[in-house]
Amino acid sequence: MAARNASVQNAFLSCCRGALLALAVGMAVPAAAQAANPGDWWVYVANDYPDDIKELLARGEDPNVRYKNGQPALMRAVVDGAWKVFDVIAADKRTDVNAENPAGETPLMYLAIAGQTERAKKLIARGAQVNRLGWTPLHYAASKGQLEMARLLLAHKAMVNAPAPNGETPLMMAALSGRKPMVDLLLKAGADVGSRDTKGQTPADWARTGKSTAVAAELDKLIAQQEDCLLYTSP
Repeated sequence: MAARNASVQNAFLSCCRGALLALAVGMAVPAAAQAANPGDWWVYVANDYPDDIKELLARGEDPNVRYKNGQPALMRAVVDGAWKVFDVIAADKRTDVNAENPAGETPLMYLAIAGQTERAKKLIARGAQVNRLGWTPLHYAASKGQLEMARLLLAHKAMVNAPAPNGETPLMMAALSGRKPMVDLLLKAGADVGSRDTKGQTPADWARTGKSTAVAAELDKLIAQQEDCLLYTSP
């Protein structure tokens, strides 16, 4: 009987050791499976998983990879609100901070419209262009009333009267959205209240289009004053 009990105990212990070994192996498998998968890049971006993106970049993945709609990864992170991932990609020396999406927009333009001033500072320090042909970051900041962003851009020599493809200026964008504080900031920075787009519309006209009657009235008054000054100073 004693021999039989000993045999049973040995079998039980052997079984336990086998179970523990299987458990150890089973626990090790998920750890290996947790290695970042290049095929899940956009999943990591959408869910703001910076560690996985950092691991992939360290393994040589291209930070300038584009989403299926042609958007650079840096800009896709802004769209997804994945700010931790954005910071990781923006910090990679290989990242093209002036990469354009199919619409000709840049990462700095996206930051401008989102009001991400601190991130914009870092991107500008890395060479992001404040001035460019066509639509500019200042147009975008003006359209959403992002005052701190506009101040930052102006401090970096943003062209206050930069014309978009149809002659639209940042002041027109601010007027359209009825952003009076932004209108005032741009005027103080030298925005031309009498500028006209290719259709002959002034910032005041843009304000009326946006049903911002108070802003339109103020701009009309400034235009009238400007015309009076020209009248009195003409020979």
